Amino acid sequence: MLRLFRRGPGRRLLVMGLDGVPHSLLTELIDGGEMPNLAAVAASGDLRPARSTYPTVSCTAWTSFVTGVNPGTHGVFGFADLEPGSYRQYITGSQYVRSPQLWRILGERGRRVVIINVPVTAPPPEVNGVLVSGFLAPRLDGATHPPELAERLQALGYRIDIDPWQARQSLDALLEDLDATLRARVAAATELLASEQWTYAMVHIMGTDRTNHFVWAKWADGDPDYAPRFVQYYRGVDAAVGEIMRAAGDDAELLLLSDHGFTRTVHEVNIDAWLRAHGYLAIPATEEAKIGDIDEDTSVFSMTPGRIRLNLRGREPQGCVEPGEHYEALREEIATSLMELADPDTGEPVLQAVRPREELFHGAALDNAPDLLAIPRDGYDLKSSLAGDELFTSSPITGMHTYGDAFWLIRGRTLAEGTPCVEDGAPTALSLLGEDLPEHLEGTPMA
Repeated sequence: MLRLFRRGPGRRLLVMGLDGVPHSLLTELIDGGEMPNLAAVAASGDLRPARSTYPTVSCTAWTSFVTGVNPGTHGVFGFADLEPGSYRQYITGSQYVRSPQLWRILGERGRRVVIINVPVTAPPPEVNGVLVSGFLAPRLDGATHPPELAERLQALGYRIDIDPWQARQSLDALLEDLDATLRARVAAATELLASEQWTYAMVHIMGTDRTNHFVWAKWADGDPDYAPRFVQYYRGVDAAVGEIMRAAGDDAELLLLSDHGFTRTVHEVNIDAWLRAHGYLAIPATEEAKIGDIDEDTSVFSMTPGRIRLNLRGREPQGCVEPGEHYEALREEIATSLMELADPDTGEPVLQAVRPREELFHGAALDNAPDLLAIPRDGYDLKSSLAGDELFTSSPITGMHTYGDAFWLIRGRTLAEGTPCVEDGAPTALSLLGEDLPEHLEGTPMA
């Protein structure tokens, strides 16, 4: 039985994250009558294109949204990173976020929250309210605060995520899994929004990103079987948005957004294969190859997506690159040479830029940032695979992230002038709640 709370005084805000939904796709589906709930929100408020962050991955972007700072401050640069002073990798979790997230800021002010499935929330932090971790949590048991919340969610058939490896084998299985996961997400969100007292709620839907990764080419090509099912899934997302926002109530402020855009993958590009071919990476291409195999014969290595690290003496255990002039010269050499990388079919450049870290990031976590970041042109999905020697590859993943073409959608308001970016998230949320903004925030309130 639901424990219904009376609405207390003060403002409330519901944020819904639709992972990886491009502004261009959203407007096309709205104009085509496929998403009536989002169309109604847009008609009452403001729908804008938005920008992501670098690197353009969900864990980095959503962490920028909930902290209001750049990755050089919050310290999340990818789904995996290296422990300082070693080649050991760790999976990015909540314990590695260096800046306070919205739920911590609000909790310290006595505000209660409901947080559902937001990336980089595993292990679950203690919050003033309820939280269920996002898709990097291995299982529901141990992924909630308080711990007993897991039992309530299990009764609703809750799923943290689909099985992405199964998706590589069968699009039919993927689409069935997506539908079941979305239904359970809606059941959990509506139950918690109704039964908990809250000031700030955030519900994240990962399935849109999964659909785009695996079905984008089928949709773009008008495949007779899967293009309609792609649109059908988005109809289901629209219905889910309608149910969740009704559960929150019309008195709540409402902000919907994505963390990055999407486009069709032309090629996957293995940066490790390029580094090996040019003599920078000495690890042979075998199935067992790992970053831990690096020795002083390797001067440069990489991590997905496009994160390039120099094997710096004094920082890495087997470092061979001398700090100072040697380091700077090698960075410039790598950046210049990589920019010559061209599509084997068209001769078009693969990269938009190769930027040193200090041009992209600032803050206390700058030392953990990649030395260089390769920024692809849309269509070229940068990977790092020590096991592979082939530079241009393909896989069942036919869609890739873009820095531009994300979206923000607010109900009953007009957003401030300019293009929103993910770092504007925390200051915008606090502003909508009438809260004072902490001085450390780097983003700008957009409402």
